[in-house]
Amino acid sequence: MRNIYLISFLILFVFTNINAQKNSFYPEGTKNKNKNSKKRENEKSTEEFQYKNYFFRAIKEKSLENYSEAIKYFEKCIKLDKSLPTPYYEISQIYYYNDEIKKSLEYSEKAYKLDNSNTWYALYYAENLFVNNDYYNAIHLYKKLLKEDNDNEDYYLQLAKVYLYDNNLLLAIKTYNELEKQKGLNHYTSTQKHKIYLELKDYNKAAKELESLLEEIPDDLEIYEMLSDCYILDGDYEKSFKVLKRISELKPNSISVHLSLADYYFKKGDLENYKEELLFAFKSEKLDPESKIRKIIPLLTPIYENDLSNIDLLDKLSSELVKVHPEHVMVNYIYADVLRFNSQKELALTQYKKVVKLDPNQQDAWNELLFLQLNLNQLDSLIIFSYKALDLYPTNPLFYYLNGLANYYKKNYKISIESINTGVNFVVNNQNLSSEMYAILGNSYNEIRNYKKSDESYEKALRLLPDNVQVLNNYAYYLSLRGENLERAKEMSLTTIDMFPDEANYYDTYAWILYKMGNFYEAKIWMQKALDISQSQTFYDHMVAILTELGQLEEAELYREEAELYRNIELKKEDNE
Repeated sequence: MRNIYLISFLILFVFTNINAQKNSFYPEGTKNKNKNSKKRENEKSTEEFQYKNYFFRAIKEKSLENYSEAIKYFEKCIKLDKSLPTPYYEISQIYYYNDEIKKSLEYSEKAYKLDNSNTWYALYYAENLFVNNDYYNAIHLYKKLLKEDNDNEDYYLQLAKVYLYDNNLLLAIKTYNELEKQKGLNHYTSTQKHKIYLELKDYNKAAKELESLLEEIPDDLEIYEMLSDCYILDGDYEKSFKVLKRISELKPNSISVHLSLADYYFKKGDLENYKEELLFAFKSEKLDPESKIRKIIPLLTPIYENDLSNIDLLDKLSSELVKVHPEHVMVNYIYADVLRFNSQKELALTQYKKVVKLDPNQQDAWNELLFLQLNLNQLDSLIIFSYKALDLYPTNPLFYYLNGLANYYKKNYKISIESINTGVNFVVNNQNLSSEMYAILGNSYNEIRNYKKSDESYEKALRLLPDNVQVLNNYAYYLSLRGENLERAKEMSLTTIDMFPDEANYYDTYAWILYKMGNFYEAKIWMQKALDISQSQTFYDHMVAILTELGQLEEAELYREEAELYRNIELKKEDNE
């Protein structure tokens, strides 16, 4: 019942004011557009009654948020009398509320033109011009309003805002200055001018705005902090330091002071004091981890560009971060990266495991984790964690590659083939990865003696990456062991030597191909080149076989003894492992 009485009261209020031809819901200053209102009121014409009826219906529908119905009845009011601004204004509000800003502008303009002395209509029209990016006319209108009332603070602020959006920064500053002449210095206008001068890179004037403000409010900590930053931007570190000292007097235990001092010392290149101030701030639980991370970005960024000059400092800072924020994902991630770059691989691996436990959606952390396991030869763990990664990212080809590679090294050849055959289908625009995956297939198929598929896989790998040296060498060597397609094997092997003339294994492969081709004399020459670079049981065994074919049995016996020596060394290594 209470709502019914309220609506009845509103309708009666609107009805009374419409009879008097006044715009009931708006401030003073609205002109009476209908000079014959009293006469029409007395006549109580059908047209007037109909207008009132439509208007009341429109107001009611608007209050019920039935906006399309409200617009329909307001439009009927306009059709009956186009000289009254209120329906236009009401329709404009509805369109504005519904984000139909062009239509809102159209109707607000009509309302304003019908009664340009109405302040509400003028302000609403100006706002519509602004949101429709018509800054020129919005500026013109706010200037007009200021001429009528040059003491209105809001008009100055709105005009300055339009200037800012129109990129007339100096005119925005001028407007704030005019407001300060009327009202005096205040926090908002001074800081706004400070920001604009920063945008203009006029750091001297930016600082002066804050200095003037501090004369009025000498204990404003925020302004001191802004002033300190401004001095640093201007390269005046001594002034910045004095301001920071003043801040420390006002608030000795302020974390922000220590962060600002850290910035000051960093700009001066004083890393010892920089570290001390940062560590003090980082030990505080009051300072959020995001702010701390932002503060070490100047140190963090270079390590990703292989500049490790500050790696030890980063290690200490990130370690402190983890102590204070042990469950924060990015804090742990940063620490893991720092440990990795600092060659602390085991600790880094532990840290990456923590990262993916806290947030399994950190795909890059999974990458680093798996590659570290590969680098540390933790093949069993690599297989387990790569499967976990694939459960989360079943279309990531890199995870299939690492899983296939680990299974290949563990001699799980069929599993390796299955994993690689699945993953290679997900590779997009990465010929290197595709080539490497086909290389693993070639190796795995060779191990299970499916030579046809092995050769097909190697050929695919070389089509994608013709200079894949591992494929060239392995493919050539396996062909030589089988005694097949030896000319192709010889061509590929010679390519590897041209690419890496100091790699003993490539000389060994080439010598063995020559041996298989029956070219024993030349095979001996190339085998000796391999032994001149490096020695192994396999190399000596190959030389024994070559010398035996040449009939150089005494020399072959010497190499056989060397082969046996290296065989014993390898057996001892295996026993120790």
